[in-house]
Amino acid sequence: MSALKKQLRRLFYKMTSGGKPEYHCPICGYRGIFKDKKLYMSREVRVSTKCLGCNSKERHRMMHLLFEEFYPKPGDAGKSVLHIAPEEFMRRFFQKRFETYHTADLFMTDVDFKEDLQKMSFADGTYDCVVVSRVLTCPPDLEACIREMHRVLKKGGIAIIAEIYSHEETVEFGKFVGERSREIGVDAIDLYRKYFDRVDLIMSDRYKPEFQLHNCITDDGKPRDNYPELIRIPGVGFKDVVAVCYA
Repeated sequence: MSALKKQLRRLFYKMTSGGKPEYHCPICGYRGIFKDKKLYMSREVRVSTKCLGCNSKERHRMMHLLFEEFYPKPGDAGKSVLHIAPEEFMRRFFQKRFETYHTADLFMTDVDFKEDLQKMSFADGTYDCVVVSRVLTCPPDLEACIREMHRVLKKGGIAIIAEIYSHEETVEFGKFVGERSREIGVDAIDLYRKYFDRVDLIMSDRYKPEFQLHNCITDDGKPRDNYPELIRIPGVGFKDVVAVCYA
């Protein structure tokens, strides 16, 4: 999108926003109104989700801030990172941030390695960091995924796991439903703790509200907040949460 079109789009949303709050994107520096997004075939709306500067959403801004905190220097100490099922938006950031950046997925064609997260071909202790975002709902064997992430990490390495914890207990479908095997529950965090020495939960309220990292959801115009207490924001929606798991 051209710079002129971006400016016109921002002006349009500001004029039609009805006094919506303005935010600050930590990725591109944009300051202003963030765009709502209506979910496909649903009455649900994600309120103030998309930055009008770079199109980042809550999870992108959250991941950016987290990596700025945990790996503050570009090329940080020669760290090696494996990014599973990479979103294009985050690839550019990781490529600049780390000396060795590899991507992997079983079905995507534009990745470095064709890998099944449940059984990867990498040697033990290959990477300093493994990044998985909105992936663990898909592979049939969840525990195998967690075990493999731990196996390919060097001692002292970290797995970054970003998921939406929709329930207190994970709901297994027993089959693929729209390319998913399950909906993740809070109990999955206990599974992380089974394999990793330490698991820290980084919540979106760790960072400044001006970055708009919370998931603000409305359903037919009313706030939807029926999420587990770990992440629930009454009358708003839910917190974004990233598990930092230390091998």
